[in-house]
Amino acid sequence: MTAPQFRPPPLSFPPPPEDTDKVRQWQQQLRDRGWHIVVDGDYREESKRLCANFQMEHGLKVDGIVGPNTWTATWEAPSTKAPPSPGHTLRKGDMNNQHVRKWQRQVNNRGWPELKVDGDFGPQTEKICKELQEFKGLPVTGEIDENTWKEAWLERVPVGATM
Repeated sequence: MTAPQFRPPPLSFPPPPEDTDKVRQWQQQLRDRGWHIVVDGDYREESKRLCANFQMEHGLKVDGIVGPNTWTATWEAPSTKAPPSPGHTLRKGDMNNQHVRKWQRQVNNRGWPELKVDGDFGPQTEKICKELQEFKGLPVTGEIDENTWKEAWLERVPVGATM
């Protein structure tokens, strides 16, 4: 017996501004994939920015609009791969570090509170690191180990989606 083929919910996107249910459904799916987005049913600048980042990561037309291709990809696209980890733990006090810079840029792309992308592992980077670890169910250490590094890129993909 074969498993039923996975299908995303029906699309009527972009919804009129008052159709907060569809916006909320899209936001929740993005959050379920591991993106740090507020699920409130309002498609404002933050949702548009994260939509554009999602489109860029998945090779879609980057316009910040959840059209048919973006809607479907939100449910069906495979997870993006993390670049190789630095091979050692990044921690508070690391300065002008290319790996810290890359991680800061990635968490900004995924919707975490804006970090200055400077390669310096200071108090704000440590704070966001702890928030990401808690959000992803990792031990909260405030240090970027291999798992914390990968989780900044990985998404949870729905059952039945193409891997």
